[in-house]
Amino acid sequence: MNLRNNWATLAALGLAFGLAPAVARAAGEECVKIIGNESSGEKLTLDPSVQTSSDDAILVFGIYNRLVDLNGKFEVVPELAESWEASDDGKTWTFHLRQGVKFHDGSDFDANDVIYTYKRLIDPALASPAAAVLSFLTPEGITAIDANTVQFTTAEPIAELPLLFTTKFTLIVPEGATAEGMKNTAVGTGPFMVEKFNVSDPIRVFRKNPNYWKAGLPLSECLRITVAQEGLTASVALQSGEADLVLSVDAASIPVLKEDSNINLLETGAGTSMTYSMWIDKPPFDNLKVRQAMKLVVDRQALVDTVVLGFGEPGNDNPVPSSWPSAFTSEPLARDVEKAKALLAEAGYPDGLTIDLYTSEGIPGMTKFAEAYKAMAADAGITVNLNVTPPDSYWDDIWLKQSFVTSGWSIRPPIEGLSVAYTKTTDWNETHWIRDDFEALLQAARTELDATKRVDTLKQAQKLLAEEGGVIVGLFIHQVAGIRSACTGYEPHAQNFNVNYEDLACSD
Repeated sequence: MNLRNNWATLAALGLAFGLAPAVARAAGEECVKIIGNESSGEKLTLDPSVQTSSDDAILVFGIYNRLVDLNGKFEVVPELAESWEASDDGKTWTFHLRQGVKFHDGSDFDANDVIYTYKRLIDPALASPAAAVLSFLTPEGITAIDANTVQFTTAEPIAELPLLFTTKFTLIVPEGATAEGMKNTAVGTGPFMVEKFNVSDPIRVFRKNPNYWKAGLPLSECLRITVAQEGLTASVALQSGEADLVLSVDAASIPVLKEDSNINLLETGAGTSMTYSMWIDKPPFDNLKVRQAMKLVVDRQALVDTVVLGFGEPGNDNPVPSSWPSAFTSEPLARDVEKAKALLAEAGYPDGLTIDLYTSEGIPGMTKFAEAYKAMAADAGITVNLNVTPPDSYWDDIWLKQSFVTSGWSIRPPIEGLSVAYTKTTDWNETHWIRDDFEALLQAARTELDATKRVDTLKQAQKLLAEEGGVIVGLFIHQVAGIRSACTGYEPHAQNFNVNYEDLACSD
């Protein structure tokens, strides 16, 4: 890290916060200062249907609500829907909406807003990533029974429909809201309202919603949110008091922060994955034996130990952690350099091969993650040319545009995780994996009412992707948030996008 550039970043951050030197917080007068770790660049938007990264999410999740939420145990819980039930055949789901809820502009929330939101999400013209997860919905199947009741009718039974409704894109927007209108402004039902936002301005300010439907919440008068993609920058800000909450602490900073009595560290289970993702329709990655060799060179536990300093767990080349009961195996793929060499020889590369890997600090530690692959692959005769690119443009200019990249995905329930990046209808198919047998397994899982059979089918889909796909899931990060000891009420979710600021409050 360039020390001069780092101090320049720190200075800019301090000026942006207006906190040099730090000033004691007066009750009700100062915003809680929050730092995220990922930038959406020019794609940043307040439209929840087209979020690009956690940068969008840490904003929109303070503004809007979903019908249902997912708690820390990955159980579906009520939000704008108070209750729901399914017909005996699993083809009709009825949601009973919370009454008395208002949008920030004073208008009433009702069934028309839900219908508009979901029809918009599956509209091909919008190109929302949600469409791949909600592919079972049709516009005519989304109807209102009355102002407070919405019904979803599908051609086949959808056993886990409420779970699929917890995708991050399903935040409810008011009827008639447009992508152009929501780019820089937002009207939701959530705990905070937009006070200051511009795509080009790193500081975003949200003000307390005085009419929030949860009595007595939120506890904070306002939030001031920005992003620091250098882990050291965020950690120094947290220690100096220039930040109250860092949503994701860089693993390299954890040992120092642990020793600071003014800071508490909060750790989750398996969260964001880190991946090496290759296009399976472009040489040499179109050769299955090459892909298998590239998977076999990885020492997954070593990645956990070195890249995230133990704050994580090994991945197994699909989006379901091996520690979950729903994983197809509890044993991550073991490293086997000799077998990798043999496979490369069988694929026509007896003397090894040379490949380009694009990376960035789009996620803290991702560059080190790429460097680790370069070192491990060399043992099997694979020469990796690293292309390190600027983090603020990585997701716009590199990801989905180069054939071998580092990437990362927020943890999701199995059916969603397998759908959002590995199906033919998603715009985020970063490996160009299109397999009819895989799609058939996902469809069978969606429509299977027997829970045991459904999990078994999902395990088959995981195994197929892991053994033949173009993704190497090296590890799952255990999300660690850092919060000043004067602040309480924040609990990090393993899903890094699923933030809740309602109970967050700080005092000096």
